[in-house]
Amino acid sequence: MKKATADTDCQRYLEDPEANAAHLQTCAECRAVSVALAEKSDVKSASIDINALPLAPWEGSSHRPWTLVLGITAVVVIIALALCDAAGLSPLHVAESSLTSMEAMRGLIERATASLRTASLVWQIAFGVAFLIVNGLLIVLLRRSPRGMDA
Repeated sequence: MKKATADTDCQRYLEDPEANAAHLQTCAECRAVSVALAEKSDVKSASIDINALPLAPWEGSSHRPWTLVLGITAVVVIIALALCDAAGLSPLHVAESSLTSMEAMRGLIERATASLRTASLVWQIAFGVAFLIVNGLLIVLLRRSPRGMDA
């Protein structure tokens, strides 16, 4: 019974040596095979310390220089306030004019939605179907596995 368990452990190690690396500590036969293969190959297996590798941008934000980000934000705000002062405008006036332009865009969107509501039923259904097709296509494209440069 113990031999059968050892055989299955050896088989698991041979199928995936990296995931079952602890098996080498318990099995002398597999350890001997591993040493023999390492001696025959020219490549030396070097252990990689995962914690020593730099983080990719999507892996976390622990290495981001937040003081730099906050400093740049402060500089941009100061420059914007200086430009408002040089133009003789108050920041409140600039914000109000921005809101006015956003109101114009809101009016345009309201007119477009009102025209869609008054359109015939066929056009409303066609718009709904087109909306579903485009969003379905986007979902399919986002669900695909990304391809690397060497794929």
